[in-house]
Amino acid sequence: MTRNNKSQMPNKLASKVQILGVGVSSTTCTEVLAKIEKERLFIVTVNPEFVMLAQDDPEFKNILNSADLAIPDGVGLRFARPGLVIVPGRKLVEEIIKTKKYKIFYLGGQSGVAEAMAKKYNGFFDSGHENIKSQITNSQINSQIIKKINDYKPDILLVAYGAPYQEKWIWNNKNVLKTRVCIGVGGTFDYLTGRSAIPPKIIEKLGLEWLWRLILQPWRWKRQLNLVRFIIAIFKPSF
Repeated sequence: MTRNNKSQMPNKLASKVQILGVGVSSTTCTEVLAKIEKERLFIVTVNPEFVMLAQDDPEFKNILNSADLAIPDGVGLRFARPGLVIVPGRKLVEEIIKTKKYKIFYLGGQSGVAEAMAKKYNGFFDSGHENIKSQITNSQINSQIIKKINDYKPDILLVAYGAPYQEKWIWNNKNVLKTRVCIGVGGTFDYLTGRSAIPPKIIEKLGLEWLWRLILQPWRWKRQLNLVRFIIAIFKPSF
C-alpha cells in the first residue's frame, strides 16, 4: 500500500491476545476507526473460522499474524478469551461508509454485488476474477485489476473474496496497491446491499449469528463445522 509517505508507518496495537496461535488485538470499533483515519493498515477480521483455517494453512496463519491490525470478529472467540471486545467486520465497514470521509473501492463478491455497493454507497468497483485462486498469482488479469484500483487511488480497499483468499491476495499485492487501508470483508457486501438479511440485535447479543446464517444459508453447514472444531480445540485438555 504505497500511497502515503513511507515515514508514516502503522503502529500495531500493543495489547494482543493469542488464540490457538493467532494474535488478535484487544481494541474497540472507535479505536479502529481512529487508526484508519491516520495510518496505513492491512486489517484482518479474525473469527473462529479464520483461526481453524490457520491451523491447517501456515501461510494464512503467518498473514494473520503479520497484519497491521487483527480485529476480533466473532463472538465465538470469547470461548477462548472471555470478556474480549468483539468488533464485527460488517459493523466496522458500516461505520467507515457512514463517515463519508473516504474514497472506497469495492472488490470481489458474487453476482455484481461490488457494483451494487458502489452504486449504493458511492465509490468504484471491480467484480474480480471468477477464479480467485488464479488471480492470487501475478496474472495478466490480476495486473489489470490492480491498475484499475491504482488509477482510482482509493483511501480504502474492501476485498470480498472470502477467507483465506482475500487475505492472501492483499498480502501478495500490498506493495503495489495505491491505497492507504486494505480490509478483507467476506460476505459484508451481501449484508449491506440487502442480499443477506442482517440478524436481529438479540441474535447478535447472544452470539448466535452463525446459527442465523446457517438457517438462511444451509449450504454453509460444512463451514460451520469449524466453530465446532474451534470449541473442541479450545477446551481440549493438555497433558
